[in-house]
Amino acid sequence: MRDMILARNALPLHISYTAASATLLALSWPTGSVAQEVDITGYVEHTFQIDYTSGVEEQLIDASKLRIDFSNSTIDGLEFRANINLIANHGKIEYDLSGYLPEAVVADLLAAGVPASYEIDRTRTYLDNAFISWDIGRARIRAGKQQLSWGPAYSFNPTDLFHRKNILDPTYEKEGVTALRFDYTWGVGGRLATIIAPRDDVGATGYAVRLGTHISSIGYDVTVTLHQVEDSTSFDAATLFPVTQRRRAAGLEFSGELLGLGVWMEGNYNSMELEENFTRIAAGFDYTLEGGTYLMAEGLYNGRAEFGSPYPTHDWLANLIYGEPIGRWWILGGLRTDISELAQGSMYMFTSPDGSAMLNPRLDVSIAQNADLVVFGGITVGKEDGVFPAGLYSMLARATVYF
Repeated sequence: MRDMILARNALPLHISYTAASATLLALSWPTGSVAQEVDITGYVEHTFQIDYTSGVEEQLIDASKLRIDFSNSTIDGLEFRANINLIANHGKIEYDLSGYLPEAVVADLLAAGVPASYEIDRTRTYLDNAFISWDIGRARIRAGKQQLSWGPAYSFNPTDLFHRKNILDPTYEKEGVTALRFDYTWGVGGRLATIIAPRDDVGATGYAVRLGTHISSIGYDVTVTLHQVEDSTSFDAATLFPVTQRRRAAGLEFSGELLGLGVWMEGNYNSMELEENFTRIAAGFDYTLEGGTYLMAEGLYNGRAEFGSPYPTHDWLANLIYGEPIGRWWILGGLRTDISELAQGSMYMFTSPDGSAMLNPRLDVSIAQNADLVVFGGITVGKEDGVFPAGLYSMLARATVYF
């Protein structure tokens, strides 16, 4: 699937390290009493993915990954965390994207001189997260490359303007963002978070505020969010060149319980410098049966996109490169259940009013005390030029051993 192909390699590198520099870091690490306080953990992971689409030969991704995590904390409230990722892609590294797009979109790309292909790095070594935290009573200051994910929704988070999700694997780790963050907590669920995310151009620096609390009288967590960022998640309709513009967003989140169901909602209103303003809302509910089977449903309203197909070429580009959703609506339904003490199966289904749908079966297995196996796939049916173009088949297997 197009989302799965780009999930690991589509984001730009903010900080990258060569293998030599990673080795230098290991050799120059302090020795003695300080080194004994540093915890080193991580995992080795291998991913195999096969994609099939009508008109395009089978495409394979065969990749190995090593992640090394370093952490150190002191009694003074100071903490350091970092991790280095090393990824090696074996075999083919250039992939034909034409099978993942409607034929008219492929024709538009070729006419504009935009290749309908994508090449991933043979190897990639990068610093994923690296930050220092200082806890001072109820306050915490964190500086460095870190996670800034917000929002309770599962498939897409309108209030998260710093990360992107792969909708087939939304819980997989995301690369950190370089930022300075201040948090202050109080009472039950009360939290104020302020973020400054610097860029090369000072005028493009991003800012965000998140203010939330638990309202005991109604039993809900309620949060207000504000963003001002330099947005580059769209393309010009005429030239198909990336568009960079100032984006301001005001958002609202809540989560709690209603009639025995867990419920959540998050959404924001986006004021755009160059394009029309728009609203995005994701809302859903879940319920766990007595036997342990978990049921959930979620809907997304995407005011940035067109109501129906055929969707414009620049929207498809934004979907492929930046993970922007196609179409005005989608609905997600799913269930998850224990197959055995060590295995869990799930099935999710995305549907769109344009007549297209995608099935997402998944199997999670604990194969040893420190090893996991995940197998999931994507199958699309329905309308050829819908949100989920018909005729796409994908399967991914990922084995992870932790140390």
